[in-house]
This record gives sequence, structure tokens and C-alpha cells, in this order.
Amino acid sequence: MEPGVARVEVTEACGTLTFPAEVDLGNGEAIYEQAAALLDSGVPALIIDLSHCAFCDSSGLNVITRSQVRATARGVPMWVVLPTRGIVRRISEVAGLQRRVAIAPDVATAREALVPYR
Repeated sequence: MEPGVARVEVTEACGTLTFPAEVDLGNGEAIYEQAAALLDSGVPALIIDLSHCAFCDSSGLNVITRSQVRATARGVPMWVVLPTRGIVRRISEVAGLQRRVAIAPDVATAREALVPYR
């Protein structure tokens, strides 16, 4: 994966956007553009995977929030995978991310949660 950009995987069931190790002002907008492109392509669901992200400032939270708004407007279910502990988890909790988006502990759980939407 190119440093600073998200890894994108598209399957029949969903698109998965895996955040890089760090998300900040320098790459947040480019990652949002990747998420928007996935949603605009017609994926049936979106998973945003932060499980390997070691640092995520408000730019990363902005990517998630804007992606959720776009997904909701298109009727696309979206799940966010958060690390079980660490600074990314803590920042997400302080920002109240769990009140706005569906959270899963890992990608497999998020994919299972999408089954009813197919």
C-alpha cells in the first residue's frame, strides 16, 4: 500500500477502505475521496477499517463522518472497524463516534453484520 493512502478492496458484498498507519490533515481529504469514489461506484456496503491505524486526528474522524453521511444518502450500510485499544480507539470514544456509526471489532464481524443487507 502506498504510504498515506487507504487500501481499497471491493468484493461482491462490500467495499473495504483500510486506513493507513497515520491519518491527518496531510492525507485525510485524499482518503475521503477514496471513500466517496467507492460509494459512488455503487458498492452495496462500506467497511472503513482502522484496525492497523496507529494515529488518527480529527481529519480521520471527518473522513468517517462525511462517508457516513454520503453512505446514508445512498442507502448504503456502513461499518467502522476500530482497534480494541490505543489512541485511535480513545480519540473515537472521546469524539462520540460510536453514537454516529456502527462499530465492529474486526472486519470479519463487520462483514457478518452486513449479511441482512444483501
